[in-house]
Amino acid sequence: MYRLQLMIIMLLLTGCNAKETHKTNESTKKTTNQNRYVDFNRFKEGRPCVEVKFMCLPESQDKSWQSVPTSDHIEDFELTPEVEKKIKKIVKEWHKNYDAYHSKPHPKGEKEPLLITSLDKDFFDKRKERRFLEEMEKDLEKEFPGFWRDVPKKVRYRWIRRAMSKAKKFGYDPKQNQPMIELCARIGLDFDLDPKWKTITNFVGKEEVNIATANDYIDWTVFEKTYARTGTRITDWLMRDASRGLPAPKKPYPKLND
Repeated sequence: MYRLQLMIIMLLLTGCNAKETHKTNESTKKTTNQNRYVDFNRFKEGRPCVEVKFMCLPESQDKSWQSVPTSDHIEDFELTPEVEKKIKKIVKEWHKNYDAYHSKPHPKGEKEPLLITSLDKDFFDKRKERRFLEEMEKDLEKEFPGFWRDVPKKVRYRWIRRAMSKAKKFGYDPKQNQPMIELCARIGLDFDLDPKWKTITNFVGKEEVNIATANDYIDWTVFEKTYARTGTRITDWLMRDASRGLPAPKKPYPKLND
């Protein structure tokens, strides 16, 4: 009889421990997910304001970098009529030399010479870079109306260049990665140094990841948007890649055919 009572007590204790362990595991899992998930309340932490505007980014409060020229002084390079005239002349000369070179026979395997002077090439590249910056500046203002407000042009271009450098840090072509610049516009240039954005940092650091997916994820989870920047409705199909690398949102994505 005593043994039977002892066994019953042990079973009851084991059951209670299992329940407590399960409850603890569920609580730990829930806390871990909460720590990984960034909602609007967590998004607000460490920001001067909550809108997606330059003045609401943490780096906007740091004036030290804003007055420092870029190494190539691209922000001082203006696309004047004289610049465009010179570009046309360079392109015309390049085509002339290129056609002249290829109209003559050359030994097989001979390396093609530089058919444009290094100075002209630097000028050509600088003009191309400045055009890219101006396009990005306008695109950000279009996507986030009022993003720049009264921010000086030079500071705008310096910020975009810093965002381009962030793309390079993650192994992307800085001149072909508009989504990285748009990501920085949402959560700041130093998001990868902020533990709050660890899951986003890990996600965009993976190979063959479309950073635009991270932007759509933030738009859905933080800003409660229902459409991506491209105008496509955010669905489980659109966010299938996010589902494999980011915490499941508290509000599930709608089904593609719903």
